[in-house]
Parts: sequence; C-alpha cells; structure tokens
Amino acid sequence: MFNRSTLHIKKKAKKYKSWIEKVSIYPYPYEISGRNYYLVDYIRLNQPVASAVISDVEEVFHDAKKAHKYLYQFYRLSEKILEEGRMRAHVNLDFFRVPLAKMDDHPNPHWGDGYKFIKKLLGYQLTLRKTYEDFWDHIKDRKEKNLPLAEAELELAIYTAAKLETIQFHVVFELSRNMDVLLQWKEKMEETSLWKDLKREQQVFYTQLMQNDEFLKNEAKKVKSENLDEALKINKKSMKYYMLKEQKSDEEILRFP
Repeated sequence: MFNRSTLHIKKKAKKYKSWIEKVSIYPYPYEISGRNYYLVDYIRLNQPVASAVISDVEEVFHDAKKAHKYLYQFYRLSEKILEEGRMRAHVNLDFFRVPLAKMDDHPNPHWGDGYKFIKKLLGYQLTLRKTYEDFWDHIKDRKEKNLPLAEAELELAIYTAAKLETIQFHVVFELSRNMDVLLQWKEKMEETSLWKDLKREQQVFYTQLMQNDEFLKNEAKKVKSENLDEALKINKKSMKYYMLKEQKSDEEILRFP
C-alpha cells in the first residue's frame, strides 16, 4: 500500500520543487480522519531546504497542518534516537560481564564497592539497550502490519529520546562520583593478576573511563535530578517543549499546505 502511495506522493510533491532540488519522502505516514499524510523534504546540495505534508488523496488543510506537528517531531526524534542511541545501545556487555565473572570466580573482600559499581553500570547499559531496541521493534512491527503512525508513536519517541539521554547523563554522573571506587578496583585487580586476564579492549574501556575524570565532572552537572525517574520527567517535559518549538519554526518553510 505504501509503495503505491509513495509514487503518487512524489508526483504531487514535484509540483512544489525547484529544478535543482530532489524530493525525499519519509516512509511512514500519519493518519487523520482516514487519510494518510506524508512528510516530504526538498533537498538541495544534500541539505533539506523546505518541507511539505502531502496525502495520497485530496488533503484537508487543517488536518495536513496537524499532521506536520506529529510527523516533524516524530522523525526528528527518531533521527536523534538513531544517531545518539545506536552506538551507546551496542556497547559490548562483556565490558561489564567479564570482570564481574572474574570476580565471581575469585572471591575477594576487596571487590565490594567495585563489584557493586560495575554491576550498576551493567544495569544502566541493559536498560539503555532495551529502551533503544523496544522503540525500533515497535516501529518495525507497525511497518510489518502496514500501519501508519499515530499519536502514540510520537509519545513513544519523546519517551525514548528523553530516557536514553537521562540514562546517559546518569551513567556520567555515577562515574564522576565513583572514580575513586574504579581506581581502587583496578589496583586490586592488578594486585591479584586478574587485570591481565581481561581482554585488551576491556582494559582499554576502563582505562579510558578513568582518564576522563575532569570531563565527566563537567558533564555530570547536566543531570537534572539525582533521582532517575524525576530526571526523566524533567527531560520529557523539556524535550516536548523543544520539539514543539522546532516544529513551529519548520512550519515557516512548508511549501504545502
């Protein structure tokens, strides 16, 4: 359904482009009153210079304007989730699991705080990965079912982007507060020869964390609240306000409606 619609959208969109521009159609439409509305970008020299919201049937002006509000925000947020979340979500879990397993196999009262902290970092990483994957699994499911976007997808995008950002800042915050714990843990790992049992990339991972103390302290100041849930609420509110402001600005370069 969407492939045939896309051809029709592209034909209509070309009416509003200049001869040096290319038309780029975002894949998922937003449905209002039984009509599917698509977001279109006009590309010049590989940069978007204008937008349009077009339906594969006759548009209703008011609905097309409303669709822009959701489509613009959803796609900008999904780009943010992909660009900023992909690398973070795929940090190798062995960076955490292997040291924990080594300590499990060689009990030592000195592991205490270091063990707890690395396990806490693993928890953050698992939550970050699940948050990222849940978003794309949901979008994939709608694609497979040939379903258009709805308001729930925008809410999910806001939630996902805000949560990924919140987790990242809290990881930095925790690292800045527990740098001494990591340093002491590394010393004990070296004393017991377990450090050399880690793979080179695992050693580099922790060494680099410990070399960024000043940077981490500065970044930790961006945390809105030490409570993760409270920080998420604040970040969601800020994200909504910022995206709505950006969407209003984008309305100024709409060529249709």
